[in-house]
Amino acid sequence: MLQAFIDDSGNDGKSPVFILAGYVASLENWETFSEEWDRVLNPEDGFQMGVLKMKNAYSNRRRRSPYFGLTDQEMEDRLKSLVGVINRHAMHGVVSVIPYAIYNRLIRGKFNLLGTSTLDRPYWISFFGIMARLLQVTKHLKLDDKVDFIFDTQDNESKPLLMSEYDRFINLAPPDLRNLSGGYPIFKKDDEVLPLQAADMLAWHVRRHYFDRYAGRDPTKEPNNIFLANLFKPKHDILDLWDEDRLEQLATALNKSSWMQRSGIPMTLPDPSSIYRF
Repeated sequence: MLQAFIDDSGNDGKSPVFILAGYVASLENWETFSEEWDRVLNPEDGFQMGVLKMKNAYSNRRRRSPYFGLTDQEMEDRLKSLVGVINRHAMHGVVSVIPYAIYNRLIRGKFNLLGTSTLDRPYWISFFGIMARLLQVTKHLKLDDKVDFIFDTQDNESKPLLMSEYDRFINLAPPDLRNLSGGYPIFKKDDEVLPLQAADMLAWHVRRHYFDRYAGRDPTKEPNNIFLANLFKPKHDILDLWDEDRLEQLATALNKSSWMQRSGIPMTLPDPSSIYRF
């Protein structure tokens, strides 16, 4: 059994992009990963960080920070050690990127999914897209293992609606991909499931990369780039970029579906077997 742990970043209204990112590995690798990750975060002798949350990682000088007491060098060394734990145990990284400016222009406010404003947020599109990409890669690598998907808890999203659309998503998938899915996605908290902290680390650094790029800075010259360069390697890992052409394709498919809603038939997402690039 393979397990993919996925977290989000850039949902604060300030980021130029929305990110879902994480890692996939075997159940056995994740068990060993979790033991090592906890030893780095919470050594018997030394500062115990508790849970890694990247939004707090560089606030260690503030008294209210959960990491107050660590020097800048100690924090950097601890983060580098955590990167090493990821690289020793994760099989592949995966990153989904949706630019807000394009998404807002083409999708937001234009579609009503089953009576909700769900598509006003990019989470749904990225959620199904990242699962499709991982199933596709699993097939390409000729792995027979099923993939369990574990996402960080999303309080703003309707779980019943997500599960309903998942049923349709997986039923429309080609049989060879459908058989690779381990079942319904699971939602957990990152303080309970340590691999989600690794997903948070990757998602945060990818968002920071795009934040610097949109601000006119060269991300490769920023201090954080050394972490991202070791967390995500394009020749080995998976980038699922929703560029303008792809989002226009989605908008076209949604527009073709919208007549059903005007006719009183609930509109669902387009056929995932085409729009999500199986």
